[in-house]
Parts: sequence; C-alpha cells; structure tokens
Amino acid sequence: MAVVSFLGVLGCWFYMGRALKKQFEQVAFATEFIVATPLFFMILVFDDPVLICRTGLFLCLLFYVAIFDDQTQTIPQFVHPLIFCVGCIGINGDWLMKQAIPGAMIPGLLVACSGFLIKRIRKLEQSIGLGDIKLIMGCGFYLGLDAGFVGLFIGLFFSILWSGMKHLEREEVFAFAPFLCVGFTIVLFFERMVFQ
Repeated sequence: MAVVSFLGVLGCWFYMGRALKKQFEQVAFATEFIVATPLFFMILVFDDPVLICRTGLFLCLLFYVAIFDDQTQTIPQFVHPLIFCVGCIGINGDWLMKQAIPGAMIPGLLVACSGFLIKRIRKLEQSIGLGDIKLIMGCGFYLGLDAGFVGLFIGLFFSILWSGMKHLEREEVFAFAPFLCVGFTIVLFFERMVFQ
C-alpha cells in the first residue's frame, strides 16, 4: 500500500512539473523538478501510506507555489484549499483542536496584523499579500502550531537575509512565498525528530 501511495504522489509531482512548464514555457521547470526528484524520494523512509501521501502532496504543493510565485508574484487561488485538504489527511480530533486550528489561526492573524501595521506606519503601498497570509495559514494547519511558527520564522529569516544581500529598496516588491516554502519544508523534514 505504501508503494501505491508513493506512485500516486509521484504522479502528482510530475503532473505539477508539466503544468508549470506549460504555464511558463520560457523556463525549464522540468529540469528543476528532475533535480528535486531525488529529494522527493526521501519520503520513502516512511512506511505508512497515509504519511507518504500527506507528506508527498504537501511537498508537491509547496514546490509548485514557490516556483509560481517566483515567476508571477502571485499564488494561485486553488492552492490554499488543497493545502488544507492535504492537512486533513489522517489527523485526529485532538491534533485538530490543539495544533491544526491554532496553527492556522495564530500565525496567520499575527502576520496579517503586523503586515497591516507596517503598511500603515511606514506608509507603504504594498505589504505582505493575502495569498502569502493564506499560505501561512494553510501550512500552519498542516504542520501544527509549534512547527508552523518555526517554519514561518525560518522563512522570514531567509527573506530578510536575501533582501539584505540584494539591497532592495523600501518600496521594492519581491516574491515571499518561496522563502515561506523553504522554511516550511525544512521544518517538515525535522518535525518528526523535534516536535513529535
């Protein structure tokens, strides 16, 4: 059963790669997906088909979001509900009430409020986008409150580091989702050792 789950997830992985290649023909996304595929096989260390399906689909969606946002500075609307659906695979009521729902609400509301305040105080036209906030909420729901916060801070750290290295101007806009996706992916690989 674990092999069937993995093959299904692998099919989704390559479907997403083809979809990105079709949407952005000028960029060779097939190469990026092929390079990342060996890392994707790391989910085979799990022997639970539900965990393989849950982890694989989440990674697939994060990779898709990171590339799409990097190219367009937008996140497709269909991704957020899919992340919430993947987060529902195999969870119990205790996890839902203690980790998933607070993991979606607390970091999401915190980032939304701080983005609104920064926009008002610094008189910026743009701040963090609604798509990024929904991505934080979806990933927080999937990972839970503890791991979701750690992933958010890792993503924030990488985005601050990158914007400092690029010497971005105050009004300059950049894609934030790739940094979030990196942070949440790092936490995903370490959550079983640290958070559970």
